[in-house]
Amino acid sequence: MNAPQNIELEIDRLGGRADGIGKDQGQKIYVPFTAPGDRVRVRLGEIRDEGISAKLIEVLTAGPDRVEPPCPYFLTCGGCSVQHLAPKAEQVWKRQLVVDALGRRGFGEETVAETLTVPLNSRRRTTFTVVNAGGRILLGYLARGSHRVVPVQSCDVLDPSLSELIQPLAALAHDLPISKKGLNISLTKTTSGLDVVIGGRKELTLELRERLASFARQHDLARLSWGAKHPEPVVAQRLPSVEFGGVAVEPVPGGFLQASAAAEAILTEHVADHLSDCEKLFDLFAGVGTFALALASRGARVTAYDGDDAAVVALTGAVNRSAGRISVTAQLRDLERNSLTPDEFKDIDGVVLDPPRAGAKGQCADLASSGIRKIAYVSCAPGTFARDARKLVDGGYALISVVPINQFPWSSHVELIGCFERV
Repeated sequence: MNAPQNIELEIDRLGGRADGIGKDQGQKIYVPFTAPGDRVRVRLGEIRDEGISAKLIEVLTAGPDRVEPPCPYFLTCGGCSVQHLAPKAEQVWKRQLVVDALGRRGFGEETVAETLTVPLNSRRRTTFTVVNAGGRILLGYLARGSHRVVPVQSCDVLDPSLSELIQPLAALAHDLPISKKGLNISLTKTTSGLDVVIGGRKELTLELRERLASFARQHDLARLSWGAKHPEPVVAQRLPSVEFGGVAVEPVPGGFLQASAAAEAILTEHVADHLSDCEKLFDLFAGVGTFALALASRGARVTAYDGDDAAVVALTGAVNRSAGRISVTAQLRDLERNSLTPDEFKDIDGVVLDPPRAGAKGQCADLASSGIRKIAYVSCAPGTFARDARKLVDGGYALISVVPINQFPWSSHVELIGCFERV
């Protein structure tokens, strides 16, 4: 067997997975934790895509965009991939990810704005993994490309109220029944306190229930729930609450929210501005009403569709408590399997949609055949957004603007809002 080969090369750019890309004898080499302009020594590994993966051995000469990573867990924890990249360079790279995805579908970059970013320490939700590793109870994040848990005691990405609960949760984990697969603990910051879901797979005993209730009281949690598939509230000292357009909603335990309130505000403002002259709107993949409630609070009449029954119930409850102040009707519908047809868009002025990473291929095909004047499309996956944008533009829409949003600093993920108008 040949020994692994070490080579030197210069990194030209960052790829979509945040790996630096250089070339050796015309062959692409993918090197994690490198930056454009770095001169590095690497050890070649396995064939990957159109090139070869490699392990960074040494940075011989640092490129102009390389900075010192601030986190002691960087390089081991898989949560962040570009802490070594200067903030401005990260923003430029995130925009380029969007430009490249659109370019593969025949779009130019003229509609793509500069990247907007959110502050560090602003992420309001996260999920930790807990495992029993040979008697050692570990709470943290998964290592890069691995199921191994890297224990952490703090995280610069998180809102401080979440980070402060890491060590108490790690202590609590020693008293939890942990299956061979481990368990997840999800935290969400709400206006009334932290909402915590422990994804245990075993039945709650009276002793465990009392221990969890004591933990919730000690750390003044708004709510603590137990269960992997259908979390059961163990204690609710206060109803968790988030506000959209001034309307309070009780979030679903462990349910989806935008990762940061700052990014949510940016997205909401762009959606509302684009659809400001629309009176009747559909909100597709609406969740608990992030956009529906914000648009309705500005006077629009909104019908919201989502396939999650719990989210629809939460949104309906919020609308009912508003006592007629807003006009929102929530409907249960799996849009991935049963998209709205062109006929159902009759008399509707505009649409906002925020689908999962897989995008909304079927729904956009029907939108392309509709008479909707304006569409605001929120996406966390530039590739599927570009695919769906191609369908809409081929159906007679113009892509007016695309705004990348760095909602997940130091990662390879980028959010965006795309605005379309019927030509």
